[in-house]
Amino acid sequence: MATPGNSRGTVVDQADMRESLLETAVEMFSEKGFSGTSIRDIAREHGVSLSNIYYYFSNKEGLWREIMNRSVRSLPGRLRAAIAQADTPRAQLDALIREHLRAGVEHQRELLMLLTEQGQLGEDSSRETLEIQREILEIYTAVLEALSAEGALHEGHIRVAVFNILGVVNWHLRWYRADGPLPADTLHQEITNFISRAVCRD
Repeated sequence: MATPGNSRGTVVDQADMRESLLETAVEMFSEKGFSGTSIRDIAREHGVSLSNIYYYFSNKEGLWREIMNRSVRSLPGRLRAAIAQADTPRAQLDALIREHLRAGVEHQRELLMLLTEQGQLGEDSSRETLEIQREILEIYTAVLEALSAEGALHEGHIRVAVFNILGVVNWHLRWYRADGPLPADTLHQEITNFISRAVCRD
């Protein structure tokens, strides 16, 4: 079954229409914020009627949840998988940071939205978003606790160290540009080395 496409009169497959609507929503949420973007805004930008959007998504929160499910929801699993490939707590920390940074390149807008739009969401979406953030916090905490148990962590509170690490990683979402002077892998290794030296004993 096909549905009407955009204002140019093209006809697209349902899956393509769904994907293109999600992309438009990501762009608008990134530019105007969740609360500053309406379903009508998304429909106008995409060149479709409101009924086209409601055919695929129940409301704006439904759009948000679908965006998170397709990008951010998998992040905790990715981080755990990266840790599982490393043999020591120090190597786990490095692998964890690099994978988090790589995810930031792949889903830069969505991860930034996760951090900045929390207070604008409804109860269900806010709860889901907080759960993702808690999972990430717990993953970092477990790795730093393992480092501390080995005596490889600088003195101080583990939770403070975790928040400092996440501050560096998340700030990367704000300034990273794919066309910047350094390749992503080189940049990520420098950030990883910086964090590792800051929190780990030699």
